[in-house]
Amino acid sequence: MKTFLKISAVFACTVAALVLSAGAWYFAVTANVRLESDKFQPAQKSAEVFDGDGNEIAEVDLFSEHRSVTIGEVPEHVRQAFISAEDRNFYKHKGLDYKGMVRATLKNLKAHSFKQGASTISQQLVKNTQLSGEKTLRRKMKEIRLTRQLEKKYTKDEILEMYLNTIYFGHTCYGIAEAADFYFEKEVKDLSLAEGAMLAAVIRSPNNYSPFVDKTACLRVRNNVLEAMLSLNKITQKEYESAKAQPLPQQGKTCVSSDNYIDAVCDELQSLPLFSPYKLRGAVRIYTYMDRRMQEFAEQLSTTADRSGKSLILCDNKSGGVCAWFTTEGNLRRQPGSAIKPLAVYGPAIEENLISPCTPVCDEPISFGDYTPGNYNDHYYGWVSARQALAQSLNIPAVRILNELGTEKSVRYLKKMGLPVTEQDKNLSLALGGMTEGFTLPELSGAYMSLANNGTFSFARFIRKIESEDGETLYTREKENVRAFSSDTATLVNEMLERAVKDGTAKKLKDLPFEVCAKTGTCGKDNGNTDAWTLAYTSAHTVGVWMGNADNTLTDVTGGGLPCHYANLLLSELYKKGAPAPFDKDRTLVTKTLDKTSYISEHILRLASPAQPKGTTIEEKFRASNCPLEMSTIYLRPAARAELSVQNTTVIIHLCQTEYYAFEIKRTNNGIARTIFSGNSDGIFYDKDLKRSEKYLYSVRPYYTDDAGNRVYGEEISLPLVCIPKQTKSPPADWWHR
Repeated sequence: MKTFLKISAVFACTVAALVLSAGAWYFAVTANVRLESDKFQPAQKSAEVFDGDGNEIAEVDLFSEHRSVTIGEVPEHVRQAFISAEDRNFYKHKGLDYKGMVRATLKNLKAHSFKQGASTISQQLVKNTQLSGEKTLRRKMKEIRLTRQLEKKYTKDEILEMYLNTIYFGHTCYGIAEAADFYFEKEVKDLSLAEGAMLAAVIRSPNNYSPFVDKTACLRVRNNVLEAMLSLNKITQKEYESAKAQPLPQQGKTCVSSDNYIDAVCDELQSLPLFSPYKLRGAVRIYTYMDRRMQEFAEQLSTTADRSGKSLILCDNKSGGVCAWFTTEGNLRRQPGSAIKPLAVYGPAIEENLISPCTPVCDEPISFGDYTPGNYNDHYYGWVSARQALAQSLNIPAVRILNELGTEKSVRYLKKMGLPVTEQDKNLSLALGGMTEGFTLPELSGAYMSLANNGTFSFARFIRKIESEDGETLYTREKENVRAFSSDTATLVNEMLERAVKDGTAKKLKDLPFEVCAKTGTCGKDNGNTDAWTLAYTSAHTVGVWMGNADNTLTDVTGGGLPCHYANLLLSELYKKGAPAPFDKDRTLVTKTLDKTSYISEHILRLASPAQPKGTTIEEKFRASNCPLEMSTIYLRPAARAELSVQNTTVIIHLCQTEYYAFEIKRTNNGIARTIFSGNSDGIFYDKDLKRSEKYLYSVRPYYTDDAGNRVYGEEISLPLVCIPKQTKSPPADWWHR
């Protein structure tokens, strides 16, 4: 018993010492921490923006002019949405959720990092306005001290009011007043239950949960807030069902200014890891990739044939930077149409060794369950190569290949290239760009850059560096360099898309005096089109053009028309002082000689035999891992069949495979053999006016002439012996009277 008491005493003393030490450390760390009330208003921040040459092009305010509301102007259901989502015990605790802090501490210890913070609304307000963004134990102690000061100085309603007026909602919106106006074009007092729940959901991650960034994610988190409100009895079941059925806001208030590039820079700034809407204080210098000459050219580019809005982008392949960007409609997410085919179908299928550019694919009407795709104008070509199918943008071959590849594999490749795909998009219509939301032009251009960069993907970015006003580097862009395709696959796809320029849907680019690859795409209905695309690239740059209207007003523009023309104008201007270098060719590709007959007649890839005449062969490139192995035997050793028949004094010899071989026919009579025919035949040989009562023996030997002029003979065919019978006298006409 005494031993137990001694151990207990030692344990108690140890715990007491630890508590006292922790307390002493806490007070030491937080001794000079004081609440600064003036920080409860977001600081105005500005930025100088520089082009790719380091010349200043603009000075902009990064964030909107702040507006505030009183707590009385916030409807009760909106207040409860934020409390239910962020801090359901807000009106009960004194600023700190101790149970939550213990749970978070245990999880952080288990994860060996600060993954959870158990922050109350009071703590969030302090963290956002009073402290730096570092995740350390010292900062957490300061947060706790300041939160206690906050709770002593202000009432709960005052704290909630400051919180709602300072929280960041994305899209440069600070405070609920700006958010209500931006997302719904409403005053805060007019927000509905569904709208309040959406705003409460967005603040968790504005760059991910904004309805203008990811509608699916936004709808999910909004409904989670409504479920939380229902479980806490803040709303009724009827109110929950009604609010859940409400649609998300449409991006109708997108301001498209003439300073498109600067707008894009500000948007990108908010997505950077560096960016924290509460911590980026003071002026900054933002260095971009802008080519001022090409930016001005893009902004002024127009034709008398313009029949819709448009977006233009020019990217530098090496840096992944956007040199020029102009749009009349905003950075919209749209269906890509056939522009997706190289990325979702042909590139992945080549990488998976499912096809090569020369692989024959059947272009005929077909149904895949309930899905029946069709070609443009219902025109079908029968058997075509994958190369021709892509160049002509035929739909049936693309769907056939995706059906063999599988949509899951296709989606994995698209994700490698930064192209988001929803669950409902995982079907065969993906091959034709039929998607729920689709992609933005910068997203699609970044994916095409991976083909120009030997299969290595990086996002198209506007910002290359950010400095503080005293010259400290805050951010430097580092390319992602994700391997989307192997280098040999990229080379093969590039050559296929060069064919699309030479005689395919992008032929408006064929007169450019340098190597260029391109793919077009068109989305529409029977009475008009909604989207028209051209993505074109050289070894050095990628150009993207989209034409359409933000409100989906129909147009007659097609991808191979005006968008292709604009791409031509941009590339011509870009390289008017010098052409780009040719594309790099992967040296591991293998050139194989194929048998043309097997290819055309049987739609099979077979190697030509060693001595096969060139006129009967074709040469094609393959990945080393996907070369045909079977060899054609047609010219390996000629082999044919022959049949013989007799009519009176004529011997008829029927020959097969005359499309491949010439024939040598010998006749033996009375011990003397001689060649009676040598050459090509239409399949039937006649040996006429033979002598009666004579015996004839025939042999047939197929052959072809090689490129050196030598005959290559096959096995001799011996035909049956022929004996021409004597002619018998005909009986008298009146033989029956005799």
